[in-house]
Amino acid sequence: MMKSRKIGLFGGTFSPPHNGHVHFAKLFMEKAHLDLLYIMPAGIPPHKETDAWGTAQARLDMAHLAFDTFATVSDYEIRQGGKSYTYKTLEYLRKRHPEDQLYLLVGEDMFLSFDTWKNPNLIFSMATVVCMGREKNFKEKFETAGAAYEKRYGGKTTYLTDVPLPISSTEIRRMCAAGQDISQLVPAPVLGYIMKHGLYKYE
Repeated sequence: MMKSRKIGLFGGTFSPPHNGHVHFAKLFMEKAHLDLLYIMPAGIPPHKETDAWGTAQARLDMAHLAFDTFATVSDYEIRQGGKSYTYKTLEYLRKRHPEDQLYLLVGEDMFLSFDTWKNPNLIFSMATVVCMGREKNFKEKFETAGAAYEKRYGGKTTYLTDVPLPISSTEIRRMCAAGQDISQLVPAPVLGYIMKHGLYKYE
């Protein structure tokens, strides 16, 4: 009988993927003792507007450049088309890994708004939700919300305690549009891709 593995899922728009994302992903792998991490660029995330991202292909290309050395980048959500729902992605991964443990990494804002997600009960039935907090006082918020989710959905939650890098894709896109230097904020191959393809009006 094969030993159950720990499989992680880290999704997002990744427009662009930045050094904070890479930091989150590596920390997730280390702290959760993952055997495999899927990076999942979203098709159309239900919680976000779509006009500032860049094309799905560009986001997928940049994700490969940022994460391929240590994680598996999947085009599943992009291939599906339409809105991307986490419970559907977890169902897909559950079919691929029927005997393994699934872990879902989310940011603090998304964690605290879980009641607005599509079918949160299904998400918690398939995966342990791991919260990455940005604020210094997020532990108390996490414990309150986590206890509520456990009572409401029978869900398992945990959090990462390392201080994340305060980098924003929105801010990077703004800096690009303004012609400002982002070389310290994104992996070098991602910077090269942005410049080569003129993304976010980078000059």
